[in-house]
Amino acid sequence: MKKEIHLNWFYPYPTETIWKYLTDPELLRQWSSIHKTTPFEAREGFEWTEQQKPRRGWDGIMYLKVLEVVPNQKLSYSLKGGPKPGELSLDTIVTYELTSVDGGTELHLSHTGFEGFKGAFTAFIMEKGWMKIFNKRFRKFINEQIVNV
Repeated sequence: MKKEIHLNWFYPYPTETIWKYLTDPELLRQWSSIHKTTPFEAREGFEWTEQQKPRRGWDGIMYLKVLEVVPNQKLSYSLKGGPKPGELSLDTIVTYELTSVDGGTELHLSHTGFEGFKGAFTAFIMEKGWMKIFNKRFRKFINEQIVNV
């Protein structure tokens, strides 16, 4: 059993603006729930870890690595985690694809690689987080920043 997350959002801003808010280390630190401990680099091969509150079956550590960067178009990274250090049961890929459209940018998010029943359950939880937390935080932050410029 495989599960994938595919979400689409529209932002009334140019693609370059959306890209900046997805990749600029200082901006990421302000709105994202990750990118808190290591300044992000939109560079293929860049690796970092993030620590969040542990939950049942997960130690709270995320291991991330940038896989692909196409400026203003695509950012992809692996996201791995598990129940304890050295034991990784989650091995997924997150991809943001930006498309310039009339009046703004479409952002397509894919989060793939969830396998088995546990993976499907994890995907269900993460999809809710992407919809509520990512989109809500990102949209609110970018709207506030653009208005205050």
